Amino acid sequence: MKSIYFGKTPMLFSIVAIALVYSLTGCGNNTQNQKTEETVDTEETSVDISALTKIADTTLTDKKISVLVRDSLTSKNETFYIKVTDLEGNPVTNTNLDYNVIMDMGMMSHGGPYYPIVDLGNGLYKAEVVFIMANMKDMGKGWILNTVVNKTDTLAFLLPVSEVKQVRTIPVGTKDDGRVFVSLLLDDEVKTGSKPIDFTLHKMEKEKFPELDGYTIEAKPFMPDMGHGSSGNEAATGKGNGRYSGTVNFSMKGPWIVKVNLLKNGEKVSQEELVFPVVVK
Repeated sequence: MKSIYFGKTPMLFSIVAIALVYSLTGCGNNTQNQKTEETVDTEETSVDISALTKIADTTLTDKKISVLVRDSLTSKNETFYIKVTDLEGNPVTNTNLDYNVIMDMGMMSHGGPYYPIVDLGNGLYKAEVVFIMANMKDMGKGWILNTVVNKTDTLAFLLPVSEVKQVRTIPVGTKDDGRVFVSLLLDDEVKTGSKPIDFTLHKMEKEKFPELDGYTIEAKPFMPDMGHGSSGNEAATGKGNGRYSGTVNFSMKGPWIVKVNLLKNGEKVSQEELVFPVVVK
């Protein structure tokens, strides 16, 4: 198997402290990005490629591989896309594509939670990763996307992962499963009213981060400035593959927090209550 290392992204660092397994500082990087034009419609989703930003690409003998994002990558549950074309820019649809992610910290490295790649058709693939920390200034290469093409070529892309503005992934100890990463899939800013609230759970198991089922996630909105919560909330229940969905109600505008606990058989099993900030417009 051939390996090709690729990265051409200049860095712009933003240092923020984050507590994971140990205390970390985060960094991110921005690029002078390019845009592509096309729309891919699939049964699963409709992706407007012209709205995506290219953060990296490289060329094999007869193919071009590009990494695309909707906005930027931050330390939370993120989705990005891998585009495969021929050298003239035409989609290549018969590619066997796989991937993994590694955080290179210099003296050590570790993985992170990620879902299997999804073929959206027309040479476009979707990848979903939980970046459990941001890149760190002067400490290794940061997050690396290893993409395996047709089981023969491995391409390594540097990913510019910066610190998220509002925390969306928090590790917590549990009674039965050790350290679990709880990811809230909610925008920093939302509108008032009742809305779905989604989470993903991943267990830290040595070098792997398997999806975790079998929990109920209690999510209670609370408005600190006003000293009250809201009615009409429903705990998030499992949908399979470590995914959970419930309902929350933000009854008025202003700064809120969502208090989160992990439950099994109605009993709290997380070691501490997690707090996710939300701005309601």
